[in-house]
Amino acid sequence: MLKFLAITLATLCISSCGSYSSYVDSEDSALGRVVIYRNGVAYFERRAIIEDDRLTLRVPRNKVDDFLKSLTVSDRKTGKSLPVSFPTQGAAADGNVEMSIHLPGKGPHDLNLSYITESPAWKPSYRITVNSAGKVGVQGWAIIDNTSGEDWRDIKLGVGSSSALSFRYDLRSIRSVYREQLNGGHQFAHAPPMGGAVHGGTKAKTLVFAQLKDGEIPRPPGHPDYSQDNAGQLSATTLNVATRPDRDAYKSHRLNPRGSRRVKLLARKLKESAKQFTIEGYAEKSERNANERSLDRANLLRNQLIMEGVSPDQLKVKSGGHKLGMKAGVRLVQNMNDDGSSSDNKGSQSNSSNGSPIGTSHFESDVTTTVPRGTSAMVSMLNEDTEGHLVYLYYPNAKRGNKRYAFRAVRFKNPSDSTLDSGPVTVYGNGRFIGEGLSEAIPPRATAVIPFAMDRQIVVNVQEKRKDRISHLITLNRGVLRAELEHTKRTLLKLTNRLKQKATVLIRHTLSKGWTLSKGPKLFEKQGMSQLFEITIAAGQTKTVTIEETTPMQRMLDLRSPIGVDLVRLYLTTPHDDRRFETPMKALLKIHDEMANHSTTIHSLRDRQLEYRSRLNELHMQIVSLKAFKAGGTLTRHLRAKMRQISAKVQQLTLDVVNHQEKLMMAKIRFQDGLSELTLTPKISKQKSENVDS
Repeated sequence: MLKFLAITLATLCISSCGSYSSYVDSEDSALGRVVIYRNGVAYFERRAIIEDDRLTLRVPRNKVDDFLKSLTVSDRKTGKSLPVSFPTQGAAADGNVEMSIHLPGKGPHDLNLSYITESPAWKPSYRITVNSAGKVGVQGWAIIDNTSGEDWRDIKLGVGSSSALSFRYDLRSIRSVYREQLNGGHQFAHAPPMGGAVHGGTKAKTLVFAQLKDGEIPRPPGHPDYSQDNAGQLSATTLNVATRPDRDAYKSHRLNPRGSRRVKLLARKLKESAKQFTIEGYAEKSERNANERSLDRANLLRNQLIMEGVSPDQLKVKSGGHKLGMKAGVRLVQNMNDDGSSSDNKGSQSNSSNGSPIGTSHFESDVTTTVPRGTSAMVSMLNEDTEGHLVYLYYPNAKRGNKRYAFRAVRFKNPSDSTLDSGPVTVYGNGRFIGEGLSEAIPPRATAVIPFAMDRQIVVNVQEKRKDRISHLITLNRGVLRAELEHTKRTLLKLTNRLKQKATVLIRHTLSKGWTLSKGPKLFEKQGMSQLFEITIAAGQTKTVTIEETTPMQRMLDLRSPIGVDLVRLYLTTPHDDRRFETPMKALLKIHDEMANHSTTIHSLRDRQLEYRSRLNELHMQIVSLKAFKAGGTLTRHLRAKMRQISAKVQQLTLDVVNHQEKLMMAKIRFQDGLSELTLTPKISKQKSENVDS
């Protein structure tokens, strides 16, 4: 228990100094202790010395239930509890209910009474004074309001907060329990039992959040449906194989520009709602492998929404296959609980479920104080020096954060054994005011970082890159690979220190549910659901920090596409446990390399052909010019000889192109045939899915 260092620094009249609620009154008892809590109640202790055998209390009618729920009456000498009687109905003309405590034997009697009633919550505020010795002074103040209608004279005053629950409960009303009337006589006619609806006989209502047609779902490069028209021509160094993997199952997909806009708008709404959703994919009746195709459409939308910033944990996928009345596409359905309420996913952002302890705080005076009725008081609850210093905090994802500059902040340790509740913080340094901040609840002996100013001395440039890597193979059929990818989001932070001395910068990075931190600065600590990375930057220097986080995604890959080949090639260079795929695929990759070499050679030969033909045109124009002036016989013969030489080279290049095209065609056939015969059976995916086919 911490001592108040200063009691009742200031007393203020409550707004308008008007009406305030009534209080528990007794002429024979004196108020001795009050503890005000943050959950809307206050704890009162009274002491009564009674000469006769009865103590009368007057309780306001609106406080009777709280009073009956919490009242304890005990004899200070014996420690025994004493009964209380009160009228069953009504109240006195002044709105109070008289309660009597009957005492056994003759007096005097020394009694303790304790109870809780409604009370305004106290409000904390803090002062932090920074010095140059690696210490900071922390002051905590509590603002309390006496609206009880009773003067708190010479009492011990305390404030506190905890995870304790408080509620209203009716204990005064009379409760009569109905009992059935039984008859001992014979009964020849019997009434039938009551009928009713069958529970669970109807399906719960489905809340459809959005619906997209097949043409509105973006296809990434490397997907079997991907059309080159969506992204322009492929580069000359890669091989463009025109043959589709399965013309019956997949078709060239031209993205509707409206689809990308809809996905972005949908992602914005999902991030604001923080609810959980299921993406249901559907296939056309004419499509083969309906479950696989519908699941693919659901995963395509899920992956795109994750790329737009939606938490992976918000999204599940489900294969709908063929469904009467549904065309190929997807629909987004909000997950509903059994009681019809929506399923929530705010755990990744809210403090109530992020795993941080709520904690308990309790500060109480050792000396007595007086707070007149209808006034407010500001009392000191903490005044200690503790470890602390000035730092910079970069927290771009905060509600009032900044993506360009880091905030000036103070880092300190809570010196008390109580939780410091959330409240405003005023920061002083070098004998002057340097800023204000707002603190979350700080657990006992925990370290806190409070931003209070932005001096634009730490400049941050942010770059975000994404990459994919195959982590698990699921199925392979006719050159279409279904795999689980490890999707990596890499954030590059370039921090520049404009100061003339080194600076300590704390980077607060929040991981959404469904993401895993795979790389970051070594020095860090946890703060709620966030990581707090610490780096030091020399004066005038720039330092680059890399933070990587990963999440699983499921994708369909066309192994004839450059992206599909590159991802498989990368997969084979890393350790894995699937040997049935490695050996035949490495052989196919050698054929693919052969195809790429032939393709590159053909491009090179054709470039040389163009150069030679351009030179032939120049020589022809020169010869025509000489004929026009009837001059240059020797020069003309020389130019004609050179034309014959170049023509021979062009002819040889044409033969070389045809030769390489023939070899390329044979390599393509071998590659296509090998891919068609290479199959894999389904494997269990790590990604949460409700698809029955997987």
